[in-house]
Amino acid sequence: MCVVVIPAYEPNNNLVELVKTLSFQGYGVLVIDDGSGEKFRNVFEKVSLYPNTFVIANECNMGKGATLKHGISRIREFFPECRIFVTADADGQHRVEDIDKVRAELESNARMVLTVRIRKGKIPFRSRFGNDLSKFVYTILTGHYFTDNQSGLRGFRIEDAEWLTRVRGSKYDYELNVLFYADKQMIPITTIPIDAIYIDDNKDSHFSPVRDTILIYRRLFSTAWPSFAAVITWGAIMLIVSFFLKYNLFFLHIPGFGVICTFISVIFYRFIVLRRFKYRDGLRSIIYALFRYSLYTAGVAILHFIFGWLPLFVALAIIVAALLPVEYYFRKGMHVAQYKDINKEG
Repeated sequence: MCVVVIPAYEPNNNLVELVKTLSFQGYGVLVIDDGSGEKFRNVFEKVSLYPNTFVIANECNMGKGATLKHGISRIREFFPECRIFVTADADGQHRVEDIDKVRAELESNARMVLTVRIRKGKIPFRSRFGNDLSKFVYTILTGHYFTDNQSGLRGFRIEDAEWLTRVRGSKYDYELNVLFYADKQMIPITTIPIDAIYIDDNKDSHFSPVRDTILIYRRLFSTAWPSFAAVITWGAIMLIVSFFLKYNLFFLHIPGFGVICTFISVIFYRFIVLRRFKYRDGLRSIIYALFRYSLYTAGVAILHFIFGWLPLFVALAIIVAALLPVEYYFRKGMHVAQYKDINKEG
């Protein structure tokens, strides 16, 4: 059985129509009222009347992430026979036919499904800005490019429910963190395109472009801090070595810097950040990290060698600022090439 988990805060009749259709099509539906209050009780009462539909409530408004975790943790309580589940929004932006697509992928043995929204026509600024920034930051921190990493329509297998409830984040930051933890566990993520739907320019959305964007990246940065620790170590070692060795010997240390920084990052992720999760960063990811740090080091060495008057810390800043966009577009290009190959095979 496929269950649809829907977090809802101050919903309108779009939720009623969505649940009605899902229920009549044989889905199990679990709606979580995120402290909407008495004013919205009527909506939840209507929803609860449909077959195979249950409504549970948070004691107060806890945020989308906490609400999703609450719902996921209680799926088996209401639907013991559930094998796969889909998370969807309550505002009408996720169509039943798209939920059907996610279910079909899961039934075809996909481990995790992420929908990526195809944007056409006029796009609300806060939606465009948030998604573009998210793609850049996420790609740089993880090395994995998604055309859209903020869509709330996703599919999972029930055996993954346990780790999903342990992911950090209680608001909109939770969903991006889920992708991060899935990446680090090397869980294959299947992406399927859906049309982006914006109802009245998203005026009913509770997403704050400034507040929630800051929250999302504060959480992602706090989770991905080993990457920053490795970069800081890389810079510190370079500075120290440059003071005690002739600069022409500095080139000999380029692979060594890559090995040290990669080792530090792996140790921190394995034993601190992901100690409660499966950390299985593959050989390809490790080789990529070695290449990345070695490339950055070579860039600094060459820049400082050509312009000897340039302070080393300035060279560091220039190389990082120059290569981060290159890295992003390289990852994006790889994704586009893979997507074309998949289409060609199909």
